[in-house]
Amino acid sequence: MTLKDLGLALAGADPAGLTRTLSEQWFRGETPRRVLVDGHAVPASADWLDRHAHASDSVAAFFGPGIGRGLVLHVGRLVTATFDFDGGPEQLVETLSRYPFDIASFMSRHREWQVNWNYAGPGFGGVHYPHGWACAFRGEGHRRLVSRRWLETGPWRLHRGPDDTTLVQFHDLGLDAAAALEKARPAHQRMGHSDEGGFLHEPYAYRHEIKGFYDADRRVLKVVVLGRTVSSVEMRDACAALRDNVLAPEQPLDAIAFVFLDPDEARAHLPRLWPYGLECWTIIDGRETRLDTDEPPEAVGGHT
Repeated sequence: MTLKDLGLALAGADPAGLTRTLSEQWFRGETPRRVLVDGHAVPASADWLDRHAHASDSVAAFFGPGIGRGLVLHVGRLVTATFDFDGGPEQLVETLSRYPFDIASFMSRHREWQVNWNYAGPGFGGVHYPHGWACAFRGEGHRRLVSRRWLETGPWRLHRGPDDTTLVQFHDLGLDAAAALEKARPAHQRMGHSDEGGFLHEPYAYRHEIKGFYDADRRVLKVVVLGRTVSSVEMRDACAALRDNVLAPEQPLDAIAFVFLDPDEARAHLPRLWPYGLECWTIIDGRETRLDTDEPPEAVGGHT
């Protein structure tokens, strides 16, 4: 299998270093046909990256007649790359594991999504691609999700690679444009910043005030609930609060627990709380009792 015109965006601590690595592996010192610095054409040269490291916004190198095969360094943010990859998702995740990136987005394989249906999926934001056929996480990049459990409960296929690398495939590569979009659309929503999504933007925009009782012994914030439904957005906000440690410095957080005074409400919420990695407690025989475990509740679906 060959992934023609594979388009991906890789974000990490050193986008310029990522660009150099991709250039050396996929373009092997080849002199580009065109180079753009901050949107303006400059003479092309084999040392284009070193020569134009001063770019304030972007430096782009294109190695074919159009803009299909090339690299674009968005200074201080990420690098996008387009090249032919000899292999499928299983080989790709192995290759990705060698790159020092945190999160990756992939361009759609179907132009018809935009041309015929005016569809641009949700995504990671910024200059990342809107979600196409896949996305990926490596190491600390998994912290951009509400929980690692999120990966296990979505309508997608997972490919695991070395060095804590995960490729999330949204649709089968053999599907036509319409079938691929039908398959990918719910996965995009769940992996994007929709109300049902589990991706945490940086900086994160909170929509709920996260408040409760701080348990210093367990370093847990307890949120008491009675007679209401906890929304998906509130759950995501709680995960962001946990990641960002939003309490005072002297109140470190290891977990956030939703404590339901009504056991029936707790049991109804358990399958929804579990993918977020949030604790679910209730009151049974006058004692606080934890309902969630490391194993998913029966109502939580797995990946396909």
